[in-house]
Amino acid sequence: MQLGCGVRTMTVKDHDYLYFWHYETREGRRRAVHEYVGPVRDPESARKAIDALEAYTRRAIDAARRRLQSEKARASGR
Repeated sequence: MQLGCGVRTMTVKDHDYLYFWHYETREGRRRAVHEYVGPVRDPESARKAIDALEAYTRRAIDAARRRLQSEKARASGR
């Protein structure tokens, strides 16, 4: 399992844009995926980035809990 996410700035045609990145499984491989959030100068972009980080983290924690419960059940012979 590979967990990870973040926010980064990319410059496109001399303008700075904010992207949220995270890992996804595509074609059987883990890849970093970048999702456009908005212009760096827009305060709304920062809010959207924080929301995306929070949502990803929540999903990752839930998935890790489910996997841990499954492994515990398997180890105890259930």
